[in-house]
Amino acid sequence: MVLPLAWAALVFVMTLTPAQEMPRTPHWELLAFDTAAHAFVFLVQAVLAVFSARRQSWFPALKAQAFRVVLLLTVGMGALIELLQMTMNLGRQGEWSDLLSDSLGVVAGLLLMWPTRRFWQ
Repeated sequence: MVLPLAWAALVFVMTLTPAQEMPRTPHWELLAFDTAAHAFVFLVQAVLAVFSARRQSWFPALKAQAFRVVLLLTVGMGALIELLQMTMNLGRQGEWSDLLSDSLGVVAGLLLMWPTRRFWQ
């Protein structure tokens, strides 16, 4: 469980960094780069979380329900980040489009891991 937790901590640091400390991106690149970055970060989170959850022998329910648990927790994590960005006065804005990109990344990560589900049973 260390890798997905470490990645989640990195995601929280990256997404909750005050806006003035973030590098500038050209306006024409922002939408495509931002969308791809959100999706990629959450794809990695989902893959690491499923991989880790499916390897747990101490908590059989987690192993059996890994895909469902990862979907709920990682999309919830994305929603929490957007909520925090709206409320923490960091100069950043929580956006529905970011949450949608996060969710698409989670689904893509779960789809990548789906063929491995029988391997871990």
